[in-house]
Amino acid sequence: MAITNGQHFARPQRGERAFNCATRPVAESDHAPGRLTARGKAGECLRFRSCSLGTTRAQATIKSATIFAVYTGSSRPPARIAIFNTRGSIMSGRTSILDSILATPKSEHGGVTASIRSSLLSSLFEDQRSLAMSGAASAFVALVAFISLHRVWPALWLIAGTGVIAARIYVAQAYVAANRSAAIHPLHAATRYAPLALLTSALLGAGSMACVMSGDAALSALAIMVTAGTLGGAASRNAGLPRLAVAQIALGAAPLGLGALFAPSHAYWVLVPPLFVYIAAMASIVRRHYAGLVALMTAEQANAELAARFDAALAHMPHGLCTIDEAGKVIIANRRTAELFGATIEMLRLNVPLPEFIGHVVLAKFGETLRRQLVARCTEWLSANRGPLDIALDDGRQLEMTRNPVPDGSAVIIIEDVTERRASEKQVLHLARHDPLTGLANRRYLQEQMEQQLSRDAGDGSLTLAMLCLDLDGFKAVNDDLGHDAGDEVLKAVALRLEKTLRHGETIARLGGDEFAMIVEHATSGACTALAGRIIQRLSEPYRLSGGATATIGASIGLAFAQKGESLEQLMKRADRALYEAKAAGRGTFRVSAAGTAATVAAADGVCGSSEHDLILP
Repeated sequence: MAITNGQHFARPQRGERAFNCATRPVAESDHAPGRLTARGKAGECLRFRSCSLGTTRAQATIKSATIFAVYTGSSRPPARIAIFNTRGSIMSGRTSILDSILATPKSEHGGVTASIRSSLLSSLFEDQRSLAMSGAASAFVALVAFISLHRVWPALWLIAGTGVIAARIYVAQAYVAANRSAAIHPLHAATRYAPLALLTSALLGAGSMACVMSGDAALSALAIMVTAGTLGGAASRNAGLPRLAVAQIALGAAPLGLGALFAPSHAYWVLVPPLFVYIAAMASIVRRHYAGLVALMTAEQANAELAARFDAALAHMPHGLCTIDEAGKVIIANRRTAELFGATIEMLRLNVPLPEFIGHVVLAKFGETLRRQLVARCTEWLSANRGPLDIALDDGRQLEMTRNPVPDGSAVIIIEDVTERRASEKQVLHLARHDPLTGLANRRYLQEQMEQQLSRDAGDGSLTLAMLCLDLDGFKAVNDDLGHDAGDEVLKAVALRLEKTLRHGETIARLGGDEFAMIVEHATSGACTALAGRIIQRLSEPYRLSGGATATIGASIGLAFAQKGESLEQLMKRADRALYEAKAAGRGTFRVSAAGTAATVAAADGVCGSSEHDLILP
């Protein structure tokens, strides 16, 4: 049952189902046209039944998935109307015949969509000049018949034919004008136009039949010739509605056969067989033309949908995209390209070289200085044919521009905002080379630095590199007594104190657990031993923890100076061996490894004089 808004309406008859829509008053006064809008599936046929006194004539037009119902009232228009879905008819038998004539049947390429049907119906109104010319030709035959025969029927034919052609042109122009201001579905106009088209063919057929029956050979030949040409034009012009076109051909050609049979001369009967062949051939041509139209419109619709999807993808893709032709000029650029450079799509300048394109879009937000820089860099990048071009903007964002050549000589330029990616890569690189707990360099980073330094020292033979290995004394007791959280807090404090002792050319790293190492560039014996003493003293100071406890630890250090030709592994082993000797000596000390031996020597203020060859700092 239709939704009634609290009113009682007529129910669907057998074979009908209620169409889901809200009904409302459709007329304010007698004979005033009203409109009821209902939504349903495109292509559904509707029947309108009055729910109050009076007779209602209704007509349905379909636009996409929205169905507009317009009625004209009789002596007393109904207060409301209800809409029901029927199986193939809208109102009456007369309308059913018209619907059948205006049908767009399936072709060999498949069904006809609502949008294609709309285009096929619109084809009725496209060529008004050929319609006027066919009307002029028919009027000419009527005029010749009137002059030659001096009878009334040619005059009536002339007047009626001219009037019907004028009415068809008026309907067509009215639809074109209305559709130009606001898109409307052509079905309503087609229902007015089709009967006029059929009447035109019927008048032409009747007039030509009378010409043949007149016995005037010249007039008969003229009528047959004009009829054949006019019907051929109608078949071509109205092929989008094949049933209408075939009906026009039949109405125009069949009367010629009747006229040939009843003509004064029996010789005219020879026209009858060719007329049936003509009608069959024209019907076949119409069907073939219709199939071609449907196939073409289906392909155009598919291409339009594909183009729309491509345009949507191009407009909403996360990266900027430009296409440059073989001359290097930008011919396509999407909205994201402008947004990446802080501009609007209206500011994009096409058909210019890529450097000029980039410079223009950058100028508005970032100024002339950056514009000149990017133009120069982009020009060099294009000529060098290198990898991605990194662009650093003044607002802190980083862009990456890549070029993807196309075989025809053009290229696709992709512009990507890599700010977050660069930050993530930097963070990953930092984590790969630094200790996550203390933030100090890790063993990997320390080895890279050592190898670089050793390779430079090997070039000139200078021995300016020293390595200190450091181990915390008493740290295990902190973990055991105060817990691992306290131990982590002590390690962070140790790292902070070590960083404060660093000078230019010195690198500190955590090797693991409570082991640390330091690289000193331009090292001297006095400077390194003084540094070791400061570190031991600084790390031996108490640590006040967040929980209120106080931890006390010490440090032992092994020191080794790089020798010519010595590998990283050898240097680290010597520094590590010196560390073990410092811990064996009582901890809280440092030892200096002698080059090429297993012995350790102490150096303080440039003097190595104690019998134990060490310097012990409590």
